[in-house]
Parts: sequence; C-alpha cells; structure tokens
Amino acid sequence: MSERYTIGEAAKKLQISTRTLRYYDEKDLVRPAYIKENGYRFYSEEQIRQIELILFLKELGFSLKQIKMLIQDEHGSQSLELLLKEQYQENQRKIEEVSKKQAQIKHLQKIRLSHAVLTNHSVITDIMRKENRLSALRRRMCFLGILLVLGELIGISLLYAFKVQMSVAVIGVTVVGAIALSKYYYDNVEYVCPNCGDVFIPSFLAFNLAPHTPKFRKLTCPKCGKKSYCLEISRE
Repeated sequence: MSERYTIGEAAKKLQISTRTLRYYDEKDLVRPAYIKENGYRFYSEEQIRQIELILFLKELGFSLKQIKMLIQDEHGSQSLELLLKEQYQENQRKIEEVSKKQAQIKHLQKIRLSHAVLTNHSVITDIMRKENRLSALRRRMCFLGILLVLGELIGISLLYAFKVQMSVAVIGVTVVGAIALSKYYYDNVEYVCPNCGDVFIPSFLAFNLAPHTPKFRKLTCPKCGKKSYCLEISRE
C-alpha cells in the first residue's frame, strides 16, 4: 500500500501551507487521493509529485491557469514543452531588460552624481543618450589612429630610402596628423561637472593638457570653479 499523508504532513513535506493545498483543491488543480467521512484529507505520493511540479512551474513564472491546462491536457507533455519555450523567451527578455538597467545604474554610479545632477533629469537623460554616440566616436578615433600610425611607419621607411631630405616632411605630416586627430575628437565631445552638473566645453589647450581616463578628463568647471574628473559625453 502506498504511503499516504495527512494535509498537515503533506504541507510540511512540501514546505507550503495547508491553506495552499486547500486552494489547489478548490481550483481543481490537485485533489486529495482520499477524504474520510469526517473530512480528513490524505495525499498519496502521486499527488505529492504533482504538487511539486506545480510549485516548480510557479517558480518558473507560470500562472495557475497555465499549470491547470497542462495537468488536465492529455497532451500535457507537448504543451509543457511549448510553454517552457515561451516562458524561457519571456524570461530572457526580462533578463536583458534588467541587465540594461543594471548597466545604466553602474554607469551613473561611476559618475559620482551630485545632488545638482540628480535633480536635473534632462542632464541624466542626455548622458545616457549620448553614451552610445560617444562609443561610436571612439571607434572612429581608434580607426583613424591606426591610419596615422600606418602613415608614420610608411614615413619612417621612406626616411631610409631618401635619408635626411624627407625627415622634416615626415615629422611635419605626423605632427599635423596628430593635431588634426586631437581637434576632431575635441570638436565632438563635451564634459559634465560631477559637482554642479554643468555641461561645458573646455579650451582646446586645457583639453590636451588635462590628465584623463577612457571616460573622464580632469578639468576646471567654468560654473562652480572646481577642478575634478568630469564625465566625457558626445556633443549634439
């Protein structure tokens, strides 16, 4: 004879409440295997496994309505496969959504936003929108930088062929190319002060002399006068 559990024992084994088991019975999801005349409910191992499946599907995000359809359908296994596929895609979409938000939060944390920036919603929106354009600009800069290096290598090889006559020209072209590349980048970026939230464009000289990281440049804000690492963003 297979083992039977009272409603209390079944609830304890499944780590759920007796109220939940009664609710599943009311909704015709899982009925007790046996009910005594006095109303006592007993569950068999088969019902226990069925409830475990329900709880597992609930954890995956399935509604009780979907679960009931699976249990009562004679082709439940095929339906389960389809629903699992659908739920997987939905969960994946949610994961991507959350990951995107997490990346944005992480980015904003790095900026060390002041109260002034946090209360200026338009500044935050601009920062996030311009970040994509700045990434594209940096890729272009990388490509142009490679071209400049290749040009220098060609110039050096020409030095060996034409000796001193070409040295001045090669140095001149290299310097002009570096300045042009720097000016191109300068013309496409601006900075956000982490102290007051002001968006400003420094002078070309200050831009070139300032210490910097891939995302920040140490500049003096023209509005608050504080010198700090300002966030680099793309210009409109």
